[in-house]
Amino acid sequence: MDLLLIVLLAIITDAKMICKKTKAPLELGEWRYDLKHMDSAVVENPPVSINEGQMYVYENYFPNYTIKYIHVDNLAIRSCGASAMMRTGGIGSSYVLIVLHAHINEEIRSVVDIWGERKKVITEELPRTPLKPDEMTSLKSLYLFKHLRAVNHNSAY
Repeated sequence: MDLLLIVLLAIITDAKMICKKTKAPLELGEWRYDLKHMDSAVVENPPVSINEGQMYVYENYFPNYTIKYIHVDNLAIRSCGASAMMRTGGIGSSYVLIVLHAHINEEIRSVVDIWGERKKVITEELPRTPLKPDEMTSLKSLYLFKHLRAVNHNSAY
């Protein structure tokens, strides 16, 4: 009978676990259908019993892309899970550093999704004016250092 009472108490206590922080996802930026899904990371670490809890650092660099949307979902079932905090980079940059922190006896079960778009390269072309016929006669081709030019051929000596 005592064993049954202990098991029942454990089930009720587990079901009524009160989390100090919300399990809502970290969501930065605005998602659009035309964004490119650049990375997805699944982080699963079991609970630890040290006083500081545990930390996981997600860090990534996306050259030639700009991050537009970040979504970190807390999927912990048996504990309150991890809180996600943006440390550096993020929306509008090519770099992101996110720290996941779970307190003592709490697990990390999170999914990190990064969405972005290719950077737009701005090129300015100077307007070209066509040359007049009298300007064409004054042009000369100058080959500076033409006597120092080396030409290599595939030949056997």
